Amino acid sequence: MTSQTLGSYVERSGENEYLTLAFSPLSAPLRSRWRNNGLSADFLGDYVTTFLPTQGSVAPAGTRSNEIRHAVTYIANELLENAMKYHEREVDIPIRIHLELTGDCIAVSVSNGISGEQARSYQAFVKRVLGGDAGDLLVKQQEESARGIESTTSGLGLLTMISDYGAQLGWRFDAHPAQGEVMTVTTNAVLPLKDVPGVAA
Repeated sequence: MTSQTLGSYVERSGENEYLTLAFSPLSAPLRSRWRNNGLSADFLGDYVTTFLPTQGSVAPAGTRSNEIRHAVTYIANELLENAMKYHEREVDIPIRIHLELTGDCIAVSVSNGISGEQARSYQAFVKRVLGGDAGDLLVKQQEESARGIESTTSGLGLLTMISDYGAQLGWRFDAHPAQGEVMTVTTNAVLPLKDVPGVAA
């Protein structure tokens, strides 16, 4: 398999307001990066509320702006956490986060290197998510977590994005041309602004 897409994966045009950040996991220990994970997510949330396109020149109202910021911060934090948790160590594939803003949605995507075995496990989880009800799966994983049952793939954050924030998720798996069994996985979350909880579009 050289490439596979699952779910609502959409390539963005790059013609809108966007921001891309990337870092090499070999340049500093991931443990050090992890401590700054929340700061990065907060930065992205602030970026969105500063540069989100608006109709005319009126900025989003205070409550709406805060809800949007909270949703983006949560999604970015969860995507970054999963990317670092499951990143293939000792391989110089950048961990990359891309944020794109339009007048009606926000798209956040994160990519990282992943082993072939982990990719297969992750694809199986993704297919479960796509074939079932996110709310039911969320409750089941919470129950398993409460009983101390470890899942092979942490999906609570992804399921919360769907059930609580109305995010549309998609995934793309690409074989790495120079790394054998290693793949690059990109997780894409699109947040329609009309679906942000408590926000009237």
